[in-house]
Amino acid sequence: MQNPNIIIKPADKGSSVVIMDREQYIWEAHRQLKDTVYYKKLSKPTYLDTVPMIRKILDTLKEKRFINHKQHTYLQGPPIIRPRRFYLLPKIHKDPLKWSIPHKIPPGRPIVSDCGSESYKTAEFIDHYLNPISNKHNSYIKDTYDFVSKIKQLAIPSTAYLFTMDIDSLYTNIDTQAGKKAIISYFQKYRDKKRPDKELLQLLDINLTRNDFEFNSEYFLQVKGTAMGKKFAPAYANIFMAVWEEKALASCPKRPLHYFRYLDDIWGIWTHSKHDFLEFAEILNQHHESIKLKYELDEQKIDFLDTTLYKGPAFNQTGKLDIKVFFKETDTHALLYKSSFHPKHTYRGLVKSQLLRFHRICTQHSDFLQATKTLFTALKSRGYSRPFLRRCYKTFLDIKPASVETTIPLVTTFSSMSIKIHRGVKNNFNSLLQNNGWLQHHQVISAQRRNKNLGNYLVRAQMRMTQKAKPRGNWEFFKQTKWVCDSQHHTWFPTQRGIGPNTKNCIYLIWCNKCQLKYVGETGNPITTRMTQHRYNIKNNRQTHRPLVKHFLIHGMESLLCTGLQHNPNWTTSHRKKEERAWIRKLNTLKPQGLNDREI
Repeated sequence: MQNPNIIIKPADKGSSVVIMDREQYIWEAHRQLKDTVYYKKLSKPTYLDTVPMIRKILDTLKEKRFINHKQHTYLQGPPIIRPRRFYLLPKIHKDPLKWSIPHKIPPGRPIVSDCGSESYKTAEFIDHYLNPISNKHNSYIKDTYDFVSKIKQLAIPSTAYLFTMDIDSLYTNIDTQAGKKAIISYFQKYRDKKRPDKELLQLLDINLTRNDFEFNSEYFLQVKGTAMGKKFAPAYANIFMAVWEEKALASCPKRPLHYFRYLDDIWGIWTHSKHDFLEFAEILNQHHESIKLKYELDEQKIDFLDTTLYKGPAFNQTGKLDIKVFFKETDTHALLYKSSFHPKHTYRGLVKSQLLRFHRICTQHSDFLQATKTLFTALKSRGYSRPFLRRCYKTFLDIKPASVETTIPLVTTFSSMSIKIHRGVKNNFNSLLQNNGWLQHHQVISAQRRNKNLGNYLVRAQMRMTQKAKPRGNWEFFKQTKWVCDSQHHTWFPTQRGIGPNTKNCIYLIWCNKCQLKYVGETGNPITTRMTQHRYNIKNNRQTHRPLVKHFLIHGMESLLCTGLQHNPNWTTSHRKKEERAWIRKLNTLKPQGLNDREI
């Protein structure tokens, strides 16, 4: 974890952890970021300038009573804004011959981590309204089980072909203007007086056009598509594709008998010739320059999502397709080891959930048995005994009747001690019921939180710097501390975390390293800019009537240190002045106890 020369990331698919050479990882990232169709390099970040734009829209929403005060506060996001971070998930499941550098550097799926950004909460707000209308198109598939239930109802002609289509890099290829037009058309199609369409479109525009991010201490702006880290990205892509397919299919002279889509994966039944299908695929590929499809066509079977659909032995009589579980060639069946530190019921739940999935998907019992055999072979190598697997197999269909009692969850992080605590609480709770008759229709259930695993410790969105930057200019005077002490009663006060020399809109503290006298100030500029002004006054004997300048002319510039106290990007000047006065009183920095000559 401390090695700066390697990058550790989870694989794009599967549960593998990938260790890459740092230089190779940066090379692949820059290969993608140099594509000016999708990204533009910035000289400085823009996310702090986006904050007042979002706040203005939220104020409008509050005035129109679409949101209340609590929601208004929530949607503003955290007081300390974190820049978005760009990282890659290595696609090691791809053919090594087709890697960015064959057998050396795999391609990466670009992810922009949006957590903690200035627009993260508004992306959640947008998703709240887009998600319910994104599933209203006829081709919508919710999940594998929804797909299986729909396929079981279809009658397929004996000469029909099965086909699948996959859209290449859908999220990043959605044209921003076309995407917004699709959202507008859906808002008009599904009108709702309780939905703030105008403000939602303004927030959507900000989320799409001001999506700047940081990588390796450089800043970039995404100029096309939407980042996979955005909360609304799936619903946004779904609506765009619904509008696209409606127009694209209407332009085709020959169309599929059945057509279903799960985001960027398409499945259908083709009743015309192979030549007609190639013309159909070509028309779809030419309909929109950004949307390109890869396709497969087969007369007997086709793989889609995690299923294989095929014409079984009874197909000619029934016209129904058979379905079985599909395991990819890259599937390593990397399931939980039996020796892992988890509650006992976790292992039973894991096995039974897989068996239930197989049972719901497979239409032939022989396919279910084959999938079960594949699973059990993998589990045996991970420490699961045959008797344990046999018991799971015999009981996975047993469903306990729903309890009418009200459950009281006891939630703890799993540990050896927590097991004893849970057992003791449950026993005492039962005794309480028997002896006093309280809470007759209640029961305590155990809920265990998972401990951090190795991946949680190793994987980070931000890259570790190879060496610490040498302090320059005002940085050498800045030292962020967790606590500060007042000048008289020695009472300690916590400082706000996340403040640095470039933090704007904050309250700061200057103190003398020799005598510990303190000065509280405020600034709307970065702290380093304000420090430059103070140092200039001291160095050039300016404003010598001020206690701060007079003190450091005597004690020397080298004794001056600075730390951040409090920060909020939404503060006005009056807010800063108010907080500055509060800190002056808390730390007692008025002269002669401090270096403030008056309360500003």
